[in-house]
Amino acid sequence: MNGATLSTDQGIFTVQSAQALGNQEPQQGSTLLNANQYQKLAGATLYGLAATNCQLPANDIWLLGGDTTTGRESLLVMRNTSAVDATVSLEIFSEGGRVNAPGLSGISVVAGKTTVIPLAGIVPKTRSFMTHVQSSGGAVAAWIQQRTVRGLSAAGVDYVSPSPGFSKELVLPGLFIRGSAEIAKLIAKDANYRDLVPVLRVFVPGTDAATVTAQVAGSNASTFGTVVRQVVNAGTVMDIEIPGLKDGDYVAVVSADQDIQASIRFSRVSATTKPDFTWLTAAEKFSGARNISIPTEGISKLSIYDVATGAYKVLPVTPGSTYRFSAGANEIAAKLIIDIDSSVANLSVLDQKNVGGNLKVNLR
Repeated sequence: MNGATLSTDQGIFTVQSAQALGNQEPQQGSTLLNANQYQKLAGATLYGLAATNCQLPANDIWLLGGDTTTGRESLLVMRNTSAVDATVSLEIFSEGGRVNAPGLSGISVVAGKTTVIPLAGIVPKTRSFMTHVQSSGGAVAAWIQQRTVRGLSAAGVDYVSPSPGFSKELVLPGLFIRGSAEIAKLIAKDANYRDLVPVLRVFVPGTDAATVTAQVAGSNASTFGTVVRQVVNAGTVMDIEIPGLKDGDYVAVVSADQDIQASIRFSRVSATTKPDFTWLTAAEKFSGARNISIPTEGISKLSIYDVATGAYKVLPVTPGSTYRFSAGANEIAAKLIIDIDSSVANLSVLDQKNVGGNLKVNLR
């Protein structure tokens, strides 16, 4: 957080700007606030690095990530920070289209409380799905916590954060590949490691199929990218492998002839640590001023793509600092990639200024 303090009451954390603390009425949109959290886990059944931005509560949230096949657990976490009870309805789409299952509507999220739903009870043994959260009454924050266990060994954890709006062109900067040779060795020994290969997940919300093209480009001339193309049926979710990427820093520009949503899951593997993974959502495009707080541990790098020129750069940032994006003429898309002890996570660069100096969040 920058220029703000954090207080807590009954599990609800409140971020207040310096203006609010000084009993000044903040002007709408005048105060840049940002808060995020990360956890490094090293237990027998939970291992890896998980990070997420603190959310502004909303009544309409799309979450593109998760897996409920054997050894994979996905929990939908919904937090109501308001003083009004919320009633939530879920729409879930998978490879086969809209999911019809009991328990998708009338879900109560009591004011000031958290509701957790194991998604395996709704979409069991499902590799690819999109979760749409709609609330009435109070607004909620929502995310998916996914973990992987292979046999008796924990093999990664992450939060799936909300996706931005649907579009015919999405930018996903921050596809940082490490340990590609180790991944190839693991897959050669056991096909259960196949999900260490990066995958592009695409959801098509409309009534027409979409032809989707992902152009993956490296950050320098020695890092070769690739192109993947696939037709995705309307109302369905598809995972598309992104094969052949060597170690390096990449950006994926995903285009389609219909509005879509996209995310990428990629892994971090080393010879001395267990595997980890992260879900990279599409980045918000912006040209105005924004801030992002950098974790105090590990190695953090900003992955920045200029939408107008196609220029792509990777910028190391100082642990514990706040990076400030100045207003510019061109729109950019950016993500922060965090590496702590060979585990990986990512954070978005969000516009959190329109909160009137106060922001209620849940840190899990």
